[in-house]
Amino acid sequence: MPMRKTVLRLSLEIIGGMLVSAVLLSLIVSETYSYVHAAGIAHYNLNLLGVSFFQIRHVAGHLSGQTNVQGMRDIWLAGTMMILVLGELRHRVVSHRWL
Repeated sequence: MPMRKTVLRLSLEIIGGMLVSAVLLSLIVSETYSYVHAAGIAHYNLNLLGVSFFQIRHVAGHLSGQTNVQGMRDIWLAGTMMILVLGELRHRVVSHRWL
């Protein structure tokens, strides 16, 4: 029975981490669109810790965005793993089990 709970907890942390990372990335991209539009910038490159994951450009008077697939994947995966680690740390603190 304890193994089932561990698998369920880890599965929920991974799925939750994926969802939270996707939502945060969506918010970052949409807010950057607003910023680029308001500031009248012709080209903007979204970076996080030196990893480029999205580019916004003015093309024919309209904003156009392009995803850097490798960068977006890396950022999304790092966010998911970070949430997984935080969930596990929280579990260890609450359950008082460190090993």
